[in-house]
Amino acid sequence: MADPSDLLQQLRPLRAPPPDGATEVLLMALVGCCVGALLTLAVLFWRARRRRLRRAALSALASARALPATERLAAQARMLRDLVGALDGGVAHSHGDSWLTRLDAIFATKLFSEGEGRAFGDALYRPRADDPSETLDRALQKLLSRLDR
Repeated sequence: MADPSDLLQQLRPLRAPPPDGATEVLLMALVGCCVGALLTLAVLFWRARRRRLRRAALSALASARALPATERLAAQARMLRDLVGALDGGVAHSHGDSWLTRLDAIFATKLFSEGEGRAFGDALYRPRADDPSETLDRALQKLLSRLDR
């Protein structure tokens, strides 16, 4: 009988079957899913962060609804001051017609200089016979819903 070492020498080396590409395809699919998930999270985070001012303003407007009419109008005016201060990066110092014009420019409307929004100008500090806070509440809610920040 032949020596076992001679028999081992006669054996051919084992070869792996040719790759079918499934591993690479699965790896690429996994990487694609991870990239897609990261992009989705980034977009969701960006949108949530971008609309933070609008949510805060709408929340302040909603909390002002429970106040009496005079306090409600003052709370709406305070919300507008805070919002404009946050948008411009500082404290909103203007008043009167320049303040109303600035509000019109920010919201792209004529509500403040020509409509009911004049109540947030110098009329805010005068006694009023009527209560514009309900109509102003609806108008402000509509304007804030269009705000993209």
